[in-house]
Amino acid sequence: MNSLLAPAYTLTLGSQEWREQLLGLELELAAGPGVDLLTLRLPAQAPLSAALGDPVQLVLASGEKEATVFTGTVEAIGRRADEIAVRALDAAGVMARLRPAATYEKVTAGTVIRNLAGEAGAEVGEVAEGVELAFYVADPSRTALEHAARVAGWSGALLGVSAEGRLEARVIDASQAEVALRWGRELLGFARRERTAPVESFVVAGEAGAGSTESPEALRPVADFFGGSRPDGPSLAHRFEFQPALRTTQAAATAGAARSRDFRAKADRGWFEAYLQPELRPGTVVEIQDAPEGLLAGPVWLSRVRHRFGPRGALTRAWFAKGGDRFDPLALLGALASLF
Repeated sequence: MNSLLAPAYTLTLGSQEWREQLLGLELELAAGPGVDLLTLRLPAQAPLSAALGDPVQLVLASGEKEATVFTGTVEAIGRRADEIAVRALDAAGVMARLRPAATYEKVTAGTVIRNLAGEAGAEVGEVAEGVELAFYVADPSRTALEHAARVAGWSGALLGVSAEGRLEARVIDASQAEVALRWGRELLGFARRERTAPVESFVVAGEAGAGSTESPEALRPVADFFGGSRPDGPSLAHRFEFQPALRTTQAAATAGAARSRDFRAKADRGWFEAYLQPELRPGTVVEIQDAPEGLLAGPVWLSRVRHRFGPRGALTRAWFAKGGDRFDPLALLGALASLF
């Protein structure tokens, strides 16, 4: 039974390991360009020796499952008469500090993400190659994290940080659940909101309409990106978007399909709260079993997760969007003919 479970944590701050004594712990995990944030509260008399920049690792255990959930560094330490507050960031926080000024030529979105991470000194994990770019200007008007999230979004990839602290950009397949949670067993609360989705298609146009980034036409602006075959719109049901960096028709089509896929999925979204589920993080695909009537059974994919130890116990709250046929990677492979 859930009442017999004994949630626990193992927190490493610098050279110290903590398994008790914390007054509170909250870990917020968000898909890019959101930043992951670990907040800790200790008694004022706790023998804390960690300093700014020291390594941090958090392992959570629900009593049934155990997982590393965060790897980063100490970003801030605050002291009051009654407590010590420690804040830690991971690779997303490192990327958010950098405002780059760099131009990349004949690269993929994945190459841009890896190069930006390298410039920031962040480790990289699984990164989808994504759309091909004749060039990309990473200017200081955006942070490195915002640039990475932008090009990942064009590719239909979700930007985030792994439990080991590595930056990732993965195309999520939400047609098949990875984790099953049951109402009345793990799940304590649940909410769902459906809204109308009047936009039938998103059309993304670039500044050139080349067939390849290797073609000289990829660097030449065109008067008619659609080559005389302009699709319907712009209108209420057909939304247009201009992205000059997408110089090939295939890259523009992929970006449009990614925008459509994301829009349709988020038209049916919500949140749930559960006893501590350490394996959940942005990008996890979940099935809800025995859901009350009217609530979404799934599969759903998670865009944000919060793990918390506090007076109410050890809980996980996750925000989700509809998966299944609304978030199938095959939606990104549609031919240009289906869009134009």
